[in-house]
Amino acid sequence: FPTRRSSDLKQMLKEAIEDIFHQLRTPLTSMNLIISLLAQEELTYERRIELTRQLRKETERMGWQVETLLKMSRIDSGTAVFRKDSIKAADLLKEAVSPFLIPMELKEQTLKVDVSDESFTGDMSWTVEAVANLIKNCMEHTPQGGHIHINVSENALSTDIVITDSGSGFAKEDIPHLFERFYKGSNASEQSIGIGLALTRMIITSQNGTISASNAAHGGACFTVRFYKSIV
Repeated sequence: FPTRRSSDLKQMLKEAIEDIFHQLRTPLTSMNLIISLLAQEELTYERRIELTRQLRKETERMGWQVETLLKMSRIDSGTAVFRKDSIKAADLLKEAVSPFLIPMELKEQTLKVDVSDESFTGDMSWTVEAVANLIKNCMEHTPQGGHIHINVSENALSTDIVITDSGSGFAKEDIPHLFERFYKGSNASEQSIGIGLALTRMIITSQNGTISASNAAHGGACFTVRFYKSIV
């Protein structure tokens, strides 16, 4: 890899700090407001508990934002290290799906995973994070009682992971921009800041892979991740 000039690194650091500051202003404002409300002596016990829960939620949100932005900065600067191990797709999906099994159960969502002995070369930890972001996105945009389907296939050129859901899908004008940093689609939640899918793409493309988004035949969202095999 070519050596980055000092001026390039300084500019990249400046932009990263600006990004972090910009994204933290909203949760910091909310936290300061909650703290001022908690200081009121006339608060009922129930209201204090409610505000404490909101404060914890904002703290967790801010922590996730900082961690994600720092990971993106590491990849941007070329300091992130990606291992090249043989990964079994079944093991990858087991780990990526695990955090969402209970939330899916609470929403009465059905998860179907079609995977056998497919494998690819990559970094387990980074790839789990990328795939988990996609699963989380599908879960959040799938209605109560809906379903999510993950299908893995392998051919001579690549190993493909296709994740679909029964949600409302994407607005046509959003599809070309879904993986852009800080882009919020028309169906994005109020809490979204547009970095989860951007990080996912960065992780996948850093490992000789591609990712695309489309609307499935039944109208839900469809993410296609493709890891290409090394050419000998």
